[in-house]
Formats: sequence, structure tokens, C-alpha cells
Amino acid sequence: MTNIKNENYNVKQYLQEIIQRPLDIFHELTAWSEEDRQTFSILLETLKKPFDRTVETTKDKGDRLENLVSFIIRKSYFFEIHQNIRTGTNEIDEVITLSSAGRQALHLFAISRDILEIDTDIALGECKNYASTLGVTYVGKFYSLLVSTDVSFGIIFTQKGLTGNEDEFRDANGLTKVLRIIEKYQNNKELFILTFTLEDYEKIAGGESFYDLVKAKKIAFRLSSEYDSFLKDFQHDNSDSIKQIIQNI
Repeated sequence: MTNIKNENYNVKQYLQEIIQRPLDIFHELTAWSEEDRQTFSILLETLKKPFDRTVETTKDKGDRLENLVSFIIRKSYFFEIHQNIRTGTNEIDEVITLSSAGRQALHLFAISRDILEIDTDIALGECKNYASTLGVTYVGKFYSLLVSTDVSFGIIFTQKGLTGNEDEFRDANGLTKVLRIIEKYQNNKELFILTFTLEDYEKIAGGESFYDLVKAKKIAFRLSSEYDSFLKDFQHDNSDSIKQIIQNI
């Protein structure tokens, strides 16, 4: 009996080690070195400096955030970033794509694609280094860009975030949730418009993973949208604010 128990335990342990190995490889590939952290710390401190019109332009101010975002994406290992891409009608701040090395690593080391949390091979990023929160107009424009490029995952990189509370269907934060519901019911598409703020960059500087932040934001985004089933009810408590948000796009 003892031998059977030991054998069962060893089999279980062996299987756990098989499962754990690709996870360890993933964390190793995405881990930051001390030099990476020092470089990011400098980029973050530069971002936080007050804007001085006498020594820099608005482009310089925008570049501060774009440089920081570019560093985050490049150090994610599995994704690469292409900045300021022009289309026939728009300019996209960042096109974030699955890298060749990342694609090969997923295959070679049997890493689950779901671990990346960004479940599309192409995502869009928008950088807005403004001193205030962003309103519905910016969210509406970014949504239009996502729709026109047939991309369902976008991140708005800011300092202050969006107007409105994250757990309500109001203002810009509410609009991101309304648009997700619209895409879900009308087009059967899973749409994500996430927002990164200065608080998130501070967390990354403190050792938090970009992927863990994306995962947490996706969960929060979904949970705040649990009103889906009530949209068919015209007496929905938030129906008036939803209509107002859409009208303001």
C-alpha cells in the first residue's frame, strides 16, 4: 500500500512539474533585469516631470509617454511595437503585434497562448499624455479606429485615466463598457478597451508584471459589465446614462 501511495504521489509530482515547466520558462522570458528596471525608472521619472513650455514642445511631452510604453511592450518579450503607423485615413500611435520570437517560444516551449492575456495577434495602443482625464470623445475615436482596422483589443495609455468611475456606466469609463456590450450583442465580438494610468506604471516599476495588470484589468472590465442581461429591459437603471454617453461620441 505504501508503495502505491508513493507511486501515485510521484506521478502527480511529475505531472505538476510538466505543467510548471512552461510557466517557469514564460516568467523567465518576461522577467526584467536590474538594468531594465533602472532604465524604466528613468523613463517614469521623465514622464512625471512637469511640462515646461519654455524648453520642450507638446510633441516632446507626448514622446515621454510613448517612450515608456514602447519600453514596456518591448520588454514583454512576446510582443513588439510599431509606432506612428499611418493608414489611408488615420494615424495609429501604436500597433502591438505578436513577435516572431514570441510566436516561436509559444510553440517550442508549449506555453499556452491564453497566458499572454492579449488574445489577438494584433492590438492597438493610444498614448495621451494629458494633465487631465480623457472624455468620451477620445474613447469614441479610439473605438472607431479599432472597428475600422478590425482589431478587438486596445489599450489607452494615459497619466490620469478616463472620466467617470470604473464601476459605473457613465462618462468615458462607462463608454468603454457600453461599447463592449454593443460589440458582443451586435457583432458577437469580444471587445476590450483597457486603460493604463500613472498608477499602473508605478506598479510595474515596483515589480508588477504587464501581463498580470492586463489580466486584472480584463477581469475588472468584465465584472463591471455584468449588466448585459438587463440591456433588453428598457427600465434599466443605467439606460439614460448609456444613451447620453453614446450621443456624446
